[in-house]
Amino acid sequence: MGRILALTDGVFAFSLTLIVLSLAVPMITVAPGESPSQVSGRLGYLLGQDYGTFIGYVFVFVMIAVWWLTHHRLFRYIVRYDEFLIGLNLALLLEIAVMPFALKVYIDYTDTQDAVILFAVIQAATGFTMALIWYYASWRHRLIRRTIPVDDVRWLGRRIVLTPLVFIVSIGVSFVSVTGAELTWIGALVVQRVNWWATAIRAAHEITSASKKERS
Repeated sequence: MGRILALTDGVFAFSLTLIVLSLAVPMITVAPGESPSQVSGRLGYLLGQDYGTFIGYVFVFVMIAVWWLTHHRLFRYIVRYDEFLIGLNLALLLEIAVMPFALKVYIDYTDTQDAVILFAVIQAATGFTMALIWYYASWRHRLIRRTIPVDDVRWLGRRIVLTPLVFIVSIGVSFVSVTGAELTWIGALVVQRVNWWATAIRAAHEITSASKKERS
């Protein structure tokens, strides 16, 4: 398990670092006699024109971080492994490693349907692979802790598939409006935030229930 998690963390860290290469420094040719303030004004204008690149970078960084947090959450319960689980985890790492490429395509061809669909497909595939890891590991408690209640296993499985479903919806929206599809992606972050809140509330409720049982 240690080697699986070490490799996984390494790929996530590499992808988070690699996406910064999508940011390019504006090239400015300084004319003879041009003052620093004039150069600064042109630089500020070019950086302002490149706002979409910065937004794309931040969004992909956040999504990779979201997938890492989800993976971290799942592997708090997964305590055993087999070859098939290793294969599923490698498939997940393939999808994470290709995200910098998807970001570069999206930045170079912003507001084109094909770039939007490529990005959404990779995010959806990552989410469904994450869900498959959980469903495989948790089936009849195959690879997870035996003490985890069945209701909690099912509850977590339903939560995982919500984010990739948002990206599937965005693919359909892209046939009507590319901008609308991009705005739909915000729903993925909203879903994740709701998931975190729901998880915290559920955990707090379980702790409270356990305390009441101990007192009684």
